[in-house]
Amino acid sequence: MTLHPEERLLALLRDTADPWEVAGRARVPFPVLVGMLRDLEERGLVRSRPGRLTLTPAGRKHAPRTVALDSRALAALKRRYLRLVAQRPHATDAYDQGHLTVDSLMGRLREMARFGDLVEGARFAIMGDDDLLSIALALTGAPAQIAVFEIDERLTAFIADLAERHSLPIEVHTHDLRKALPARHRGAYDVFVCDPSETRAGLRMFVGRGLSALAPGPGSVGYFGVTLVESDYEKWRELQAWLTAQPVVLSAVIPEQGFYDNWPTQLEEARAYGHPAFTRAARAPWYRSALWRLETLAGFEPRNPRPLPGDPIADEHYFAIASKERR
Repeated sequence: MTLHPEERLLALLRDTADPWEVAGRARVPFPVLVGMLRDLEERGLVRSRPGRLTLTPAGRKHAPRTVALDSRALAALKRRYLRLVAQRPHATDAYDQGHLTVDSLMGRLREMARFGDLVEGARFAIMGDDDLLSIALALTGAPAQIAVFEIDERLTAFIADLAERHSLPIEVHTHDLRKALPARHRGAYDVFVCDPSETRAGLRMFVGRGLSALAPGPGSVGYFGVTLVESDYEKWRELQAWLTAQPVVLSAVIPEQGFYDNWPTQLEEARAYGHPAFTRAARAPWYRSALWRLETLAGFEPRNPRPLPGDPIADEHYFAIASKERR
């Protein structure tokens, strides 16, 4: 379910009765918050007294439930996730794949929970899932539906098998994101997630397909990782300008949220540049991305954006461009 400001406020009141904490976390201007509270009080959903706000029994029936993930819950989820994905397919450069470290993946879930986006009954769309985020999301118990759109048939088969054997609410679609999503998926989801390729065409393709999946109107959310290893601030600026020309707000950029496991061809690709500093393998994960969060505003309508020309995977900033040009 997509949460509008009123639903987010009711969900927040499940977590705290402190009015000042509510004011700090509600993400609406204070005068607007006071007006919302008065309206909820008149409708019998909220009760107030000096220094305290509480839900009435009717308010508790209306208030959505969100999943909280403290360190203990995340540790338990991580153990279950690792058991389930132990036999996952290896990443392949054929589809520009690279796995988030498991701690970074858990960190993404923590950020979603912090923003109140792990809502019970929410519908998630994942554009490419070599990180197997769908499995981790399902283990939180929040989503009613998780749709995965993935081109790699090894991954779609693996995810579908896990979903069936463990009764996870995941549906898998073998899909090339260069093509529009099937019509029944347009506007059908509350949250999208992707890790886009970072050419201009790739960024627009992945994020655009995600936007096309979101429900119309305000309150839907998108998460995606963007680096400064294969992008630069000019690409960031262009992406931000394209997004904010729509009824969409970029609500957060969390720097260096995601680190990625070193991949098997990394050293060979680095050596192709001929620089002596990069002739030995990295000792720890170094490739990292910022996590962007966007939220739709009033007037948002899901559309299939026109693709940009060019290679969606490789450009002048592509890490493996030197080795690719040698072939």
